[in-house]
Amino acid sequence: MAAFVRSLVLALMVSRFITIMASDDDPYDAICSPIWGYFPDCAEYLGGLSHHLPKKCCHSIRKLNEIAKKTKKGPKVVCFCIEAFMVPQDFHLKPSRIKKLPKKCHTDILFPISETMNCSFDER
Repeated sequence: MAAFVRSLVLALMVSRFITIMASDDDPYDAICSPIWGYFPDCAEYLGGLSHHLPKKCCHSIRKLNEIAKKTKKGPKVVCFCIEAFMVPQDFHLKPSRIKKLPKKCHTDILFPISETMNCSFDER
C-alpha cells in the first residue's frame, strides 16, 4: 500500500512538473525519453547490482550533464525523469557509488542524484 501511495504521489508531482515544463506539443515522453536512454547505463552499478562500472555509464553521465546545462531547470528535469524511472521499480542507489561516480568518470554531476531520488526536496 505504501508503494502505491508513493507512486501516486510521484505521478502527481511529475504531472505538475510536466505541466510547468512542457508546452502543449511537448509530451512527457519527449522530455524524459533521452534521459531514460542514458540513465540505465549507470543504474546497475549505482544500485549495487554490478561491481563493474560500464564505460557507457561515464559517457551517459556526460550526456545527462549536457541535458542539465541546457536550461535553468535542466538539473530538475534530469532528476525528475530519473526519479520517475526508479520509483515504480522501488529501485535505490548506493550512496557510496554515487559519491565515487564523479571521480571514476572524471566529471562533476550537474544534476541532483541521491539514494532515493526525492527531487521535490533537493534544492540543487
